[in-house]
Amino acid sequence: MTRKFVSSTCVLAILCASLQPSVALEYPGTETRPILSDEEVSKYTEKNYFSDWEPEEIVIPAYPHYLVSAGESIQEVVNQAINENGPESRIYIKIEAGHYMETVYVKSEIPLTIYGDPDNPEDVHIMSTISAAATAEEYQNIVNENGARYKEGDSAWELYNYCASRDGNIGTDCSPVVWVENENFQLAGVTVHNGATDAQAVALRTGADKIHLMNNRFLGLQDTLGLGIVTRDITKVERVLVHMCYIKGEIDHVYGGAVAVFNMVTFNTGSLKESGSKIVFAPDTPAGRSFGFLVINSNITGDATYIGSNRISLARSWDRGIKSADLYVPGESPNGQLVIRDSNIDDVINIEAPYAAAATSKRPFSTDIKQDRDLDDNTHNRLWEYNNSGQGSPK
Repeated sequence: MTRKFVSSTCVLAILCASLQPSVALEYPGTETRPILSDEEVSKYTEKNYFSDWEPEEIVIPAYPHYLVSAGESIQEVVNQAINENGPESRIYIKIEAGHYMETVYVKSEIPLTIYGDPDNPEDVHIMSTISAAATAEEYQNIVNENGARYKEGDSAWELYNYCASRDGNIGTDCSPVVWVENENFQLAGVTVHNGATDAQAVALRTGADKIHLMNNRFLGLQDTLGLGIVTRDITKVERVLVHMCYIKGEIDHVYGGAVAVFNMVTFNTGSLKESGSKIVFAPDTPAGRSFGFLVINSNITGDATYIGSNRISLARSWDRGIKSADLYVPGESPNGQLVIRDSNIDDVINIEAPYAAAATSKRPFSTDIKQDRDLDDNTHNRLWEYNNSGQGSPK
């Protein structure tokens, strides 16, 4: 017997979003808010983003191969599962309800499914407080106190040691609570929470292809969900499906260079910090790749303090590694690609100018509203909308 995941909370959010009054979108939009035509949007589908990958449905087996009980270490059980199995078949690890104060690093060729409660992802809470501003010594004390969790020879040692050996601050890439370099990985029915409030604080970072995240909650301050941030090599595609999840952050909630589809996802901007920029997406798509992030059938909202504020930006290109706008080279430098379509946008967005300057280069937002435009032209930003509704959608 198997059981499919259904999230009543996520479904309710999407149903509520669908009740928002529809807004007629005008192609080609404006110089601050470009809109796709029916013909243009036809190529921005999950099938085209994923090409030859059809994500495997996440199901719950009658009996998992491994069980993590409250008070036990998830990492310890993951290590055991990897050590005892080969890559021939999928291994299922169930996490029982509880609060797990630890990091979880997954590096393996074995396809793993880690799951908690299909109906109550908040009941399985994986949390740590790791700031990008931490030193390597501070990181070691948080993640691997007394050398108890990560040991040389373990499958996750390479990831841990990469960060533990850094000079100065560990940086964003070393701050995740859950770090996945496992092709065909599945995660469902859990909450992943980074509690740091002073700098970038990643909840989950991925660095592999064919990853499926479903019915999860990802909570953080800045850079909550990092997808595909290992390489900018366009021949190495890292595809991620985020389905029926809840993502909360304040700055660049979702970032990275993956080819990622977000379907029936709620993006919520939190209010831990009163000041500073509030931005939802920061894609870092390679210039030679047509597809970055696709958001469909989703809900973009914020805490009550933001309703009616028009303070939040929808997106900005990350431009990772480009230190100033004059160093940006069209066709060579990364140029984040994003399409938000058929989704609800609440009255939290800067309606007139929803796109901010690039994160690293500070390159000002620019777009092309000619009717014969090239959507892959890297002299402009590649941030687009189509058929969105709600008070924050284009007027």
